[in-house]
Amino acid sequence: MLKISVETSAFDLKQGTSAKTGKDYRIREQEAWAYTFDRSGKPNKHPIRVRLTLDDDQDPYQIGEYELDPASLYVDRFGQLALRARLRPVIKSAAKVA
Repeated sequence: MLKISVETSAFDLKQGTSAKTGKDYRIREQEAWAYTFDRSGKPNKHPIRVRLTLDDDQDPYQIGEYELDPASLYVDRFGQLALRARLRPVIKSAAKVA
């Protein structure tokens, strides 16, 4: 599963009026780090910075480790597989006490 690390809960806000439709828009984006894989499936040595688009009513992701949720994948209007990142926290199991 794809691991994502969030190091800050800060986000950027882009807003304005669409030149095409004349409607106002707001786009909230949050920075994170994705631990990706090469074409052969081997983990890359270093994470890569990514931007996560937040829904209008969504709280920013808190600092922590996440996985890509299966709800991130969907079929778009052209019938192609698409992705919009949705994250779920990585649950670390408690160490067994001997």
